[in-house]
Amino acid sequence: MSPIVTAFIYDSFESYRAQGFSIEECQEFDTQGTIDATIRSLEACGHKVVPVAGIKQLVAMLAEGKHESWDLAFPTAEGIYGAGREAQVSGLLEAYQIPHVFSDAATLSLSHDKARTKMVLEHLGIRTAPFAIVPSACFDSGVDLHSAIADVLAKSRYADAMQFPLFIKPNCEGSSKGISPFSKVRTMAELEQSVRQLHSRFPEQDILIETFLAGSEYTVSILGTGTSARVIGTAQQDWKSSTTEDIREANYHPFWANHDPDAEDDHPLRVVSAKDSRKVQETEDLALKAWRALGCRDIGRVDMRMGLDGLPYVLEINAIPGMRPSFSALTKTAESCGFNHEQLLGAVLQSALERYSQLKLRNQSG
Repeated sequence: MSPIVTAFIYDSFESYRAQGFSIEECQEFDTQGTIDATIRSLEACGHKVVPVAGIKQLVAMLAEGKHESWDLAFPTAEGIYGAGREAQVSGLLEAYQIPHVFSDAATLSLSHDKARTKMVLEHLGIRTAPFAIVPSACFDSGVDLHSAIADVLAKSRYADAMQFPLFIKPNCEGSSKGISPFSKVRTMAELEQSVRQLHSRFPEQDILIETFLAGSEYTVSILGTGTSARVIGTAQQDWKSSTTEDIREANYHPFWANHDPDAEDDHPLRVVSAKDSRKVQETEDLALKAWRALGCRDIGRVDMRMGLDGLPYVLEINAIPGMRPSFSALTKTAESCGFNHEQLLGAVLQSALERYSQLKLRNQSG
């Protein structure tokens, strides 16, 4: 039986940096070490790997018909343009009916939009912090930004709950892009100034304002789809012990905080057990509900934070998680729970193949 031919579609950190993109713009992309490790692990799982360097090469290969030899795609590419960038590769794969790992395009587009994700979670009774949105149109010429922000807060369904301190972030970004010490604001004057600063860095994006959750932060790693989804493990973020000044000061999930991902790991994690903590169990239960509510598939993270009321709240859902061995939050958590990189990717592949019966049989025969 011939091996499953798997197209590994990735964005290269080094390639985009060479094109002049900033470190922050490239934070979500794979380093060469991650690319090499992923290829090795996929091959160790018995797959024949076809490397595809991003969406442009994917489009060219589709146009040339080279995809016709592919059985499966493993797309970690997250794109660089547009609010729906994380869904662009999966959308192409679905258009060409190519089976693929990770969530479908609709889910990826939704999960990348923090405000719409929060709306869905709220509708289903899943806790997330009270919020408001500053539309990018508020920065059009002639608009009084101070009045526009005050109006946004006043008209929010959570107007009474939008008390300082508040926290701001870009609505459609990942890897803590846009998170810095000025993200936490304590007065209206600070809020307006910080919104202006954030808009200057992300001029085409809406800005999300949330109540600041002052409790512990957790990231819950999840494997599987639907009722088969389960928690691999949960890690508590310990930014206060970080040696990086702006991470300690921000105190709110600045994952790389504008640092080169090739730099020394400085985002300490402590894997915690639901067996030893009711708080962790409640966090994992809520994270799993959120994962299933959005229809996420195969592998990912749900980032959580505790409120002063002692309850967990969903911050965001990462449906294309970082997979860098011994570095990314998910892989570090998985390693602590007994999964090496090859085993983790093997479990991800197995989850995906459950959707494709013919490929599943081939994989079992191989």
